[in-house]
Amino acid sequence: MTLHSITFDDYEEVVDMYYNFTKEVYPERTIGARYFFYKEVMVWINSRHHVTLAKKDGRIVGFSMSYVDDNVGLTNPIYNGVIAYVKPEYRKTRAAYMLYKNMSSWAKEHKMSIIANGLATTDVAKMIKKHFDCKEMFINFERTYKGDTNENI
Repeated sequence: MTLHSITFDDYEEVVDMYYNFTKEVYPERTIGARYFFYKEVMVWINSRHHVTLAKKDGRIVGFSMSYVDDNVGLTNPIYNGVIAYVKPEYRKTRAAYMLYKNMSSWAKEHKMSIIANGLATTDVAKMIKKHFDCKEMFINFERTYKGDTNENI
């Protein structure tokens, strides 16, 4: 398993993985057209966000996207590890660990704090706590709207 920066040759596959990531993270939501995923990945590239690919035997198996975040100038900069996605058939192959380790190492090298995101329904959150000396700061809750009942208040 190796890590590489995104190239334009990888663009299409990163868009596909980002689309699949979004479907997996938000299964109850309507997902926008792929066109918008193409545009968003291009924004990452143009904004010089760090898009890192995990490859095994030359095949892309996952990616991460991270960037320096200063809350639009309101706080000191931190390194924000926004997305890490590994294709289902390559999970439990250390690809996710390598992507998070890469983000963590970049933050340490640049003397920055890091924010790393992981789905609560997977073992990723446990892996982040165990290996990267991070504490849990926020927990997001999401409820699906079920019509006009008092249960949704």
